[in-house]
Amino acid sequence: MFMDAQNLFTATAMDLSTTNGSIVYGDQTINLGSTKDPGGGRPMYMVIVIDEAFASASSTGTVVFALVDEADVDICDSGSIEIVQTDPLVVTRLPLGKVIVIPIPAGLITQQYLGVRATIGTEDTTAGTATIFLALDPLSNLGA
Repeated sequence: MFMDAQNLFTATAMDLSTTNGSIVYGDQTINLGSTKDPGGGRPMYMVIVIDEAFASASSTGTVVFALVDEADVDICDSGSIEIVQTDPLVVTRLPLGKVIVIPIPAGLITQQYLGVRATIGTEDTTAGTATIFLALDPLSNLGA
């Protein structure tokens, strides 16, 4: 599989250096149309690539990444439904180049638009960016 602009949830790396309790959404959504099955019956994955190492003052800040779907393009409103998410990831576990692959179970996507959300916890993050995309074969895009 190849990665193009249609698979990306962020036009540029998602800047997540922000305050504790903040929720940050990717700046792009994926419009599935009426199919609701972006993989055409094949397993799909949300892939998170850390472009800048994460940091916080006491190294205890956390980040939770989530894939959400929504009936309309406004992925940031209360109609968004969480499909999958990571556990809280401590910033020291998010160095430059880290790749996180999250399987998307079949049948959970029920709405037309997909987007990503990151929630900052424990303390403010002082650095950290990520690129997030959908993939059929997550490692093919990473040269593995």
